[in-house]
Amino acid sequence: MTSSPDALHHNSGVSLGDWLAEGRRQPELPTSLPEWLEPLVDRVRRPETDVRIHGMNRTVPELGPDGTPPRPSAVLVLLGEEQGQDPTLMLTHRTPTLRSHSGQIAFPGGHREPTDADPVATALREATEETGLDAAGVDPLAVMDPLYIDRTNHAVIPVLGYWRKPVPVAPMTAESDWVRNVPVAELVDPERRMRLGLSGVDVWKSPAFDVDGYLLWGFTGALVDGLLKLGGWERPWVETAPELDLFDAIAKSRNGENLTPEDLR
Repeated sequence: MTSSPDALHHNSGVSLGDWLAEGRRQPELPTSLPEWLEPLVDRVRRPETDVRIHGMNRTVPELGPDGTPPRPSAVLVLLGEEQGQDPTLMLTHRTPTLRSHSGQIAFPGGHREPTDADPVATALREATEETGLDAAGVDPLAVMDPLYIDRTNHAVIPVLGYWRKPVPVAPMTAESDWVRNVPVAELVDPERRMRLGLSGVDVWKSPAFDVDGYLLWGFTGALVDGLLKLGGWERPWVETAPELDLFDAIAKSRNGENLTPEDLR
């Protein structure tokens, strides 16, 4: 996210309604896709598909808790292939010194700029700025329903893409300290999956993943969880296993997050 949220909100003149309307338009598909990717794309693009994202609110309000319209944002959910074979998913690790979402694993993405024509343009621009990605080598495949994050007052539209022509990527800004193409086979490994909770809070639960000692959870973890189910890639695992406390799991991870209970209120 390379622009200032406040600057965007006050200066872009973006209509939230227009942004959400653009999110209902699907990109034209390429003539061919890898066989492993076709079921996911087909299901995500169907209007009747219920993409269940654990704990995510898909109703975007006119005004957020602070009395301002939600900030339009988009993230790039970029799937590719490791050496032309095993599916991968691009993820970044946000620098622990950031003020917002510090230390979290995230998709590349950020706020809509006035020059962005639609959510696809936002997702590709942000990913290019953050990782050095060549947007010309990415095929946009689907624009998903918006997800609302009340804690930060963001209306986030995930854009599914296929990395047709991979190029070397690396952190291009101080926002992240690594960019990785994580094998989907690792994400579906039952040994790497867990369910998080909060001590004394029964209503909050979150799917999570162990990514080489880093904790993938929250918005990104919930979206990954939903896509693994929708793509038919999920392997059986004990979802009802004893929950791990969120703050204990963060403390034991390599994230470097500075999250406090007050941040979740």
